[in-house]
Amino acid sequence: MLRTTRIWGGFVSAIAAVSAVAGWNTGDIVYVTSASGIGPSIRPAVLRIQPSPLAVFTVLADSGIQGNGAFDSFRNRAVIVRSGQFGGVMSLLDSNGSFTDMPYPGNQDAQLVAPTGDGRIYFQRFGKISYFDAGGTVHDLLNTIGSGVFVLPRQWARMYFDPTTHSLFMGTNSGINALITKIPLTLDGTRIAASPIDTIFVTAPLVSPVVVGFSPGPSGTVFIKLDDNSNNTAPRMLLMNPATIDISVFANSGYFGVGGEIAGCYSSVLNAALVVDSLSDKLRIFTLGSSGEGLASNQPLISSGGGSGENAEMFPVTASTASCPGDINNDGFVDDTDFIFFVQAYNILDCADLSMPPGCPADFNHDGFVDDSDFLIFVVGYNELVCP
Repeated sequence: MLRTTRIWGGFVSAIAAVSAVAGWNTGDIVYVTSASGIGPSIRPAVLRIQPSPLAVFTVLADSGIQGNGAFDSFRNRAVIVRSGQFGGVMSLLDSNGSFTDMPYPGNQDAQLVAPTGDGRIYFQRFGKISYFDAGGTVHDLLNTIGSGVFVLPRQWARMYFDPTTHSLFMGTNSGINALITKIPLTLDGTRIAASPIDTIFVTAPLVSPVVVGFSPGPSGTVFIKLDDNSNNTAPRMLLMNPATIDISVFANSGYFGVGGEIAGCYSSVLNAALVVDSLSDKLRIFTLGSSGEGLASNQPLISSGGGSGENAEMFPVTASTASCPGDINNDGFVDDTDFIFFVQAYNILDCADLSMPPGCPADFNHDGFVDDSDFLIFVVGYNELVCP
């Protein structure tokens, strides 16, 4: 009991602020771009797109925004990468534009992010992948036997976590084709479970396709958005079965000009793909099986008109997949009863201890111990009280 009460007072106020509702609406689309039409001088921005009725709102204009991000349903915030004084800064962003930086050790080289929805946030760095656990501690992703850091065979352009296969999917370009790499993870997420699987997608008549977006697709698929400079109508939107890595065409689109289709994702609200036409500063909507220019919508500020080469990422706001961490007795509340259960487990510490309750339910970050990191997670739920 003393170990718990000693740290309780120091964390309540800080965690209460982090656990506040961040205002994102499930089904909305977040657009992170290095070159929006917001100005006159600061163009990098984060925009919120309301799919129905279609509308665009500015969340944040910041010169440090690099155009990479993802939505973390565990923290109910967008995770974005910004340029800081010493390199890549990772930040949690509320829908009102306020953000909290997430410090991490070592070189400040964060590039891409992939939240899992259960508290982990994987991020690509130079030569390796690291991750935040649910308590905010940073770890390096290890090789299959856990003897050392998993060394990246290459740097990728996009990153995505698929919960159904418990795998990271990485995307980039491989000469004249698109390249997708599947990295299976162990159930605890600390190591890769098997060697990465490279799959080259031949998407003729595209000449140099690069993956610019992953998002949850219909019926358990993964939606993939490609960009390419070839001036033709081609399969720039794909669906992937994450288990088999089989690919099918979602829609064929034309090339819109110098800027191309720099970003896009699937919208469950529209049951269609939403694509950025950066040359014309427009959003375009494509339904399954469609071909051509799609349905254009004149929403301003999406891109810098006539722009070319900007980095951008588009992703949906997803509902939380967490099972209400902290609700140890599964009654729909994180309350004093759960606190009693937590204290008992906290004083045992090691999940391998025979006196620990079966399944070690208070080990919220799944690291094999019930410790201070789990207490941080518990306080978040305790301050909210009612499970989402």
